[in-house]
Amino acid sequence: MADLFNYLDYRKYLRDAFTNLKETRPAFSHRLFTRMAGFSSSNYMMLVMQGKRNLSGEGIQKVAKALKFKKGETEFFENLIRFNQATSDTEKNFYYTRISNNRRYAEARPLEKGQFEYYSKWYIPAIREMVLLKNFREDPQWIASKLKPQIAPREAESALKLLLDLNLLVRDETGKLVQKDGHITSGDEVRSLAVTNFQREMIERAAASIEATPADRREIGSITFAVSKEKLSEAKKLIREFRSKLSGFLAEDSDADAVYQFNVQLFNLSKGDEEENQ
Repeated sequence: MADLFNYLDYRKYLRDAFTNLKETRPAFSHRLFTRMAGFSSSNYMMLVMQGKRNLSGEGIQKVAKALKFKKGETEFFENLIRFNQATSDTEKNFYYTRISNNRRYAEARPLEKGQFEYYSKWYIPAIREMVLLKNFREDPQWIASKLKPQIAPREAESALKLLLDLNLLVRDETGKLVQKDGHITSGDEVRSLAVTNFQREMIERAAASIEATPADRREIGSITFAVSKEKLSEAKKLIREFRSKLSGFLAEDSDADAVYQFNVQLFNLSKGDEEENQ
C-alpha cells in the first residue's frame, strides 16, 4: 500500500492506494471501493479521486475505516483532507502546520518544512541578503539588532541554521558565510502558500515603514487608473520586465550597506465583467 505519510495531496494518495489494491485484487473496482466506504452513490469514490466531490467529516471516517487506518493514520488523513479542501490561507496554514509537525511526514519529506519556513518568516530571506553587507557579522545578537523590526537572537540563530541546511548559505575556504545560488523546490501547493505568507508579511512591513522609516530611505507611491483587460496584460508584462531589470542592476552592487525590500502591488478596486457574472 502507498505510504500515506509521503503525500500532501489526499486525492493522489487515494488514486495510488486504489491502484495498489487493484494490483493485488484484480476484481477491485471504484464501485467496490465506494461500497466498502459505505457511500450510497456507486461512483462516489471515483468522483472524489477526480476532484469532483469533497469528503465531509463523516466521509473521512468512512474512507479511513475502509482503508483500515490506525488512529494516527486517520488523524493525519483528516488533516491532509482539511488542508486540500481549505478555502482560505488561514485554514491552509493551520492544517499544514499540523501535517508538517507529524514525525513520519517530516521523515518522509525532510526539507519541505524548512522550505515552507523560509518564505513564511520575512526575516529569513532578509538574513540571507545580510551576508552581502560589507560589515556583516555572523553573530545572532548583531543580526537580530540590525533588522527592522528587531527579532530575537534565537530567531536569528535558527534562521542561519535553516539557511545552511537548505544550502542557501555555505562557507567559503576561510569559513566565511557566502550565498549559494539555490532554489526552493517544495511542492507547488506548499510553495504557493509560503510565498503568499511572505508577500502578506512584506506588505505589512511596507505599511509600517510609512511611519517607521525616514522618507529619504523609502520610495512609496501609487496610482489609480481604469484599464482594459488587454492593457492590463501589457502593464503586468512591463512590471515583470522592470522587476527583472532592477534585480540585475542591484546584483552588480558589491558595496552594499543595508538590506531593502522592493514590493510591487497591482490589484483591482472595482469588479470586472467576469466577477459580476459569478
